[in-house]
Amino acid sequence: MSDPRAAHAREEHRLAGAADRLAAQHRAQRDRLIRRLRTEDPRRWTYAALGAAVKCSPELAAAIVKAPQPRLSD
Repeated sequence: MSDPRAAHAREEHRLAGAADRLAAQHRAQRDRLIRRLRTEDPRRWTYAALGAAVKCSPELAAAIVKAPQPRLSD
């Protein structure tokens, strides 16, 4: 017979995995939006301006913009 705490831990593990996948989707969308802003108007969207607008550090904004882009397969 399974211990209810083990079942609870299994469910928490499942939920944590789902939360990780959802967080990754949100980060990817954030990154796409930041890159688009910077590409469309780099004079307006400095790393400092991006950081302030998104509420992240300018260093994170710069890292997102400068990171290699994943290739879409044909």
